[in-house]
Amino acid sequence: MKLLFYFNGFNSAIPEDWSDNEKLVAVEDYAARRGFRFVPYTVNYRRACEHTAEILQRLAGETVDQVVFSGSSMGGWFARVMQLLLAQASPGMPAAALAFNPAFDLGLHGHMLLGPQVNFVTLEEYDWTEQDSARLTELEDSVDYDAPLPFFVYVDKGDEVISWAHSAARHANIARFLAFEGGSHSFEHSHEALRDFDSARNH
Repeated sequence: MKLLFYFNGFNSAIPEDWSDNEKLVAVEDYAARRGFRFVPYTVNYRRACEHTAEILQRLAGETVDQVVFSGSSMGGWFARVMQLLLAQASPGMPAAALAFNPAFDLGLHGHMLLGPQVNFVTLEEYDWTEQDSARLTELEDSVDYDAPLPFFVYVDKGDEVISWAHSAARHANIARFLAFEGGSHSFEHSHEALRDFDSARNH
């Protein structure tokens, strides 16, 4: 069995109906065309460590031949972390990380999340604390983010949240990195990115 996970970004969630979300629809369609079971997975980043344990336990209990972890923004960072944690738990398991406009280096940037927050999908209001950021930093520090495992990073140069140039400086030497003109943090080039991903991973 082949699984393709998709993780939401910070202050987001997987909606019950994602038919109007071009990015999610594109990833789901790619999974169907390539014989993957699509696994949309909502991550509450205040419980990120618990989520990693749940996913690893699930994978240990199933007959899985191949995994792709994908996500956007914080979900892209989480996809990479999950890939690396799976490599620790199940060495040799084929797993790729596919990230759109990913967050990175949360040990340096986690403080930017502090304060009142609102999840724009669930509308939950809450405070993000220093302890919340520290837990993500500990999770990031538990893996070798630069490990030579299949990592695919696609960004929009028009991203208004994460500098594509900073992302290039961080990822170009450890991932297949491609930047598209225009777009935004929502990432408007999912179809182009998935075509490149498909071509690159099969060659």
